[in-house]
Amino acid sequence: MKISKNYEGLCEEKTPAGKPRWRVRIDGQKTKKITIPVGPDHDDFEHHYLAARAGLKLIVNEKPKPAKNTLDELCEKFIEWMEVQVKAGNLKPLTLASRKTGLTQARECLSPNKKIRMGAMKANLPREAFAHIRDSFGVRTGAAHTCLKALRAAYKSGEDHGYPPNSPIFKVKSRHVEKGGAEPWSDADAEQFLAHHRPGTMARRWFLLANATAGRIGDMHILGPRHEMTREERLYIRFQPSKKGSSEVQLPLPWDFMLEAANLPANAAAYLLTKKGTPFASSGSLDNAVRKWIIAAGLCEPVVDEEGNPIQEDNGKTKMRATRSQHGIRKRRAEEIAEASGSVYEVMAYLSHSDPKTAAIYTKRVDRAKLAERAFERAEAAA
Repeated sequence: MKISKNYEGLCEEKTPAGKPRWRVRIDGQKTKKITIPVGPDHDDFEHHYLAARAGLKLIVNEKPKPAKNTLDELCEKFIEWMEVQVKAGNLKPLTLASRKTGLTQARECLSPNKKIRMGAMKANLPREAFAHIRDSFGVRTGAAHTCLKALRAAYKSGEDHGYPPNSPIFKVKSRHVEKGGAEPWSDADAEQFLAHHRPGTMARRWFLLANATAGRIGDMHILGPRHEMTREERLYIRFQPSKKGSSEVQLPLPWDFMLEAANLPANAAAYLLTKKGTPFASSGSLDNAVRKWIIAAGLCEPVVDEEGNPIQEDNGKTKMRATRSQHGIRKRRAEEIAEASGSVYEVMAYLSHSDPKTAAIYTKRVDRAKLAERAFERAEAAA
């Protein structure tokens, strides 16, 4: 039996079959426990946990099984397979989350006559049905692209289990045009963010950690004092990025971050904590918090519909989207190294790249700018 440190009275046990089981001790009754059907990573965990602490057990309504040979059934089976692969370490949780979102959007899309969900239809959908799902996203071509990728993966897997082989989904083209990915943060962006999130805030600690490590969002929620090491009387952070093929990172920790994290105990589970004082359950939950912090600092823009009109939330306020991200900090650091005449290999070491081609993107961009500047100076001198 494993006692959870994050939730008082929560115990993780193993069934005879070796599967995890969660039990909660009733508050004030040390010998009485209630078994709950979900763990801390589940969206409904808080409701079940608090009810169990009060001595109540919530009734879980079983989700009806999807009809045979439908898109719903294909997606459900593929999601179940992916969840097993994540537990086995063969698939990244972020990949599961992305595909799950895309498949959900495809299934919940209404048919052209608005009378039936696409998920309730037979899995042998024609090409125009997949095109309809793609087009239902309107201007959100990036989301449509993600949805199509998830559907292709599901149908590819389903070919071995009796679902339509060579589905038309593989012929439907994405209309998404890459725009260069995340926008690098400027000095003004960083100043605006730090001016809004004052010392002592978790948002500020996140920014300084991301800026110090140039790490990916997938690693930030697990970093903590246990990753620290001392070399020549200087404090370093050392960790192995979770992305496949990445090299180990060893970087000195700057004073601004060390000051922000100074009140953390040496045995703290992580640098970044939720409002409850617990580590973020996943990189996805941290990413949600990061978007809110960025929007709060004013680095955002309105979300618009297909006609370009701002979308309103239930509270009457305009829905906003963050215009900066964690990956933008990573890009900013790479460009700073390149602008300081750093080599491809220095960029590789800092950003844990294993392929020089990826790091060369930043150095080439700066090299071309310098060459253009020299050419301009030569032309001016010759005039």
